[in-house]
Amino acid sequence: MLVHLIRHTKPEIDEGICYGQTDLNLAKSFEREAQTVLAKLKPHYDCVITSPLQRCSRLASKIKTDNRLSDDRIIEYNFGAWELKKWSEFTCDATQFWMNNFVEQPTPNGDSLISMKSRVDEFWQELIDSPYKCVAVVTHSGVQRLIHGLILETPMSHLFRLQLDFGAVIELNVDSKNNLTTIKHC
Repeated sequence: MLVHLIRHTKPEIDEGICYGQTDLNLAKSFEREAQTVLAKLKPHYDCVITSPLQRCSRLASKIKTDNRLSDDRIIEYNFGAWELKKWSEFTCDATQFWMNNFVEQPTPNGDSLISMKSRVDEFWQELIDSPYKCVAVVTHSGVQRLIHGLILETPMSHLFRLQLDFGAVIELNVDSKNNLTTIKHC
């Protein structure tokens, strides 16, 4: 199975704002950015699966397929009470406590990385068990990192070492026994 994991294009939000599951509008550059992403993709997919947030679903709607699905399991990290606040507004103690153990420690009223990983792993297993041959998954950098980490057996504490720009495409080839054969960043 060929899987393209695609990060959404740039959202319309100021730098330094904490966001995850907030449903943001897209930047005015969306059409141009979408064309750049589409140029990296196949002309048609057996299935296109998207996060329900519009920053993913709008891009997913431009990818050719006869089978389009939305899946809540591939929504971004939930920052809870920190959503739409400036990172600079947080006290050092509050963010440092979370940053010291972001894998297990949830944000206030939000996710921990391990809870997010559970839903993403479930999605991935269901996907690789499916009969599809060529799939596009339009999602968020957190989901891309978790799947990338799962496949390469990267410790979760190291996932943010992977730089993923808006519109980043990770190409995965998985064989019939669900073993990764190749991974490529497009």
